[in-house]
Amino acid sequence: MALKLSMTCGPYDRAQALINGTVKPAGIELNIHVNSDDPGRQTQSREGKFDIVEFYTGMYIADLAYKTLGFTAIPIFVKRMFRHSYIYINKRAGIKSPADLNGRRVGIQTWFTTTALWARGILEDEHGVDLRSITWVAERWEGIGDWKPPSWLKLEIAPKGVKQHALLASGNIDAGITTGTWAPNGHPDIDFLFPNYAELEREYFKRTGFFPIMHTLLIKTAVLEKDPWVAMSMFNAWQESKQRCYEWLEWQRVHQTSLWFRALWEEEQAAAGRDIYPWGFHKTRAEVDKMLDYAHRHGLIQHRFTPEDMFHPSTLDT
Repeated sequence: MALKLSMTCGPYDRAQALINGTVKPAGIELNIHVNSDDPGRQTQSREGKFDIVEFYTGMYIADLAYKTLGFTAIPIFVKRMFRHSYIYINKRAGIKSPADLNGRRVGIQTWFTTTALWARGILEDEHGVDLRSITWVAERWEGIGDWKPPSWLKLEIAPKGVKQHALLASGNIDAGITTGTWAPNGHPDIDFLFPNYAELEREYFKRTGFFPIMHTLLIKTAVLEKDPWVAMSMFNAWQESKQRCYEWLEWQRVHQTSLWFRALWEEEQAAAGRDIYPWGFHKTRAEVDKMLDYAHRHGLIQHRFTPEDMFHPSTLDT
């Protein structure tokens, strides 16, 4: 008899074959709850409402020392996004380059947000920004276990109900890092830190090979303790679903309702090969290690974990 499990994830093209039942994980009867609301999905996941969840990687990393979430990751990175275009400035703040962020007030959703983790790391590594000189203004408090901000971190929490967008538009913060699309054609005083973000993303990918990981697939640790085979069953199912997505995108190459999709598809294939959205432990180890490096440097974790610490042991040969 198949093992009955529940899963929640967003309505992604790479998940569609799982969602519509074209692909089924071996030995599992999967009840899928599609939810496009990232914060709501994370809250439900932390409440233990599902057996398998798409979850914020930054928060999962922060929990490695505490294991309060009750989940274990497998190297399926449900969501990846470059974040150069998600760093915004107030046009009146006089910020002309990343170095101008030093000593400023910069908004974030929370200190643990994966978008902010990558953006801070890139600003520090690639552009010499001094993270310790900045006053960070979080839209809300978020913590895990007995986590406390490191002594060097100047972290403020915005007044309850005050959104980061409003703070940036009013000039109460000079810049903001968010998952929202605030430019172009948004508020007249809000612009990109990197107007040439597309060029920078391409150069960054060519040099590092990193397509920043945002969300990772987690499985309840109790499920894996009882049935460890579930990890590879879900890994293989997601891989097959992604392959079906690739086949669909290749058909869309000449049928997409788009001006330049064919050219972009061919550019991506030339840059990344046929597997533009890599999953599996070995292919992504360096990128995961970079996230752990950032998390340690930024005080999300006190102990420097290794990529092997992140995932269920049965998936480390993938």
